[in-house]
Amino acid sequence: MKLRVPFYYDQFHCITSECKDNCCVGGWEIDIDDDTYNYYMSLDGELGDRIRESITKSEDGSNCFKLVDGHCGLLDKCGLCTIHKELGAEHLSVVCDQFPRYSEYYGEIKESGIGLACEEVERIIFSENKTFTTVLKPCDEEYSEDDEYDSAYAVRIFKARDEIFKILDMPEMSINEKLVVILKYCAVMQEYINNDDYDGLKEYINTFGRSDIEHILIEMNDESESDEFGDVDVWKCIRSIMYPYEDMEVLNTRWEQILAEMTETFHDNMDNEQYQETKEEFMTAMLEREYEYRNFITYLVFRYFAKAVYDYDVVGKAKMFVTNYFILRQMDMLVWYKKHKKFCFEDRIDTVHIFSRQVEYSEDNMEALYESFIFDDVFETDNLCKLLWIDSTAL
Repeated sequence: MKLRVPFYYDQFHCITSECKDNCCVGGWEIDIDDDTYNYYMSLDGELGDRIRESITKSEDGSNCFKLVDGHCGLLDKCGLCTIHKELGAEHLSVVCDQFPRYSEYYGEIKESGIGLACEEVERIIFSENKTFTTVLKPCDEEYSEDDEYDSAYAVRIFKARDEIFKILDMPEMSINEKLVVILKYCAVMQEYINNDDYDGLKEYINTFGRSDIEHILIEMNDESESDEFGDVDVWKCIRSIMYPYEDMEVLNTRWEQILAEMTETFHDNMDNEQYQETKEEFMTAMLEREYEYRNFITYLVFRYFAKAVYDYDVVGKAKMFVTNYFILRQMDMLVWYKKHKKFCFEDRIDTVHIFSRQVEYSEDNMEALYESFIFDDVFETDNLCKLLWIDSTAL
């Protein structure tokens, strides 16, 4: 097998006790895999007794560590892991050993990355304005055949993902324009998939290029100038996009608080005109840091787009990129507004951290988000494209 990782993957090193909010201290439920659990049960002596006393059952019946005031009970006075210190890293549970790393398997390729729920990862991903690339390296795992894996279809999905990376790296387009192109691109792919036309899908992906991008942008511009977008209200659309995020299971009280403040600040205490003026001022202030949003979306593309190999939902991934972008931007704008129109790099780390912990690290919340795309008109591809275009041209 081969291992494919983002170019920054090996830059990550755990900062241990310096971390403010991780799976050890942030109130996370830390699961213990069966093999590690059995090892802990077999330990003799005082350490074995202490570890066993620190284990409980989660709501679904799996084994996990007890939390003491939101902290793992096995942290020492310096905030370091007793198991790691006394037994070595090889005896950590899978979650403890791997976090914030994640992995997916695609045939003979294992893809691994580092997740944005870790503040050190956030610093790595958002600190540089660099073109995203991946690295292919040897993997010591044995290949296990997967009957659900369609290698010919997977090749097309990965080629499409490479095209999306190229689109995101085009400096002549704004973030909104890039997302319009990605949405349109994925919507056409989805039609081929829904019609079981995989030859057509292959042809479309293989021939898609700059002329297609230009055609999408010209078409969007012509439609906007003909007043076809007259019914798009950015203020109301953003509020509608917030609803499924408000309905998510709350994993962090800060998430609940920031959503409430966004609603109060931008929708209860501002009218449409005031909101537009505030948004335009914020976006102008962030122009030199627009690459941070590109890096955020690129991260999402690498982590999630290839899952369409198994669930065939290409356009759902694209919609998720768009709505997550809007929500994170609203969070950033709120912090900027409350801090007298200042937004530093530590603020960037903080908002992404809150977002990722809440949205990404709950399968139920991610599934609920995808389901919402089916039922609300604001999430239709054309409506999201119109919203992105109007939102962008307002500047």
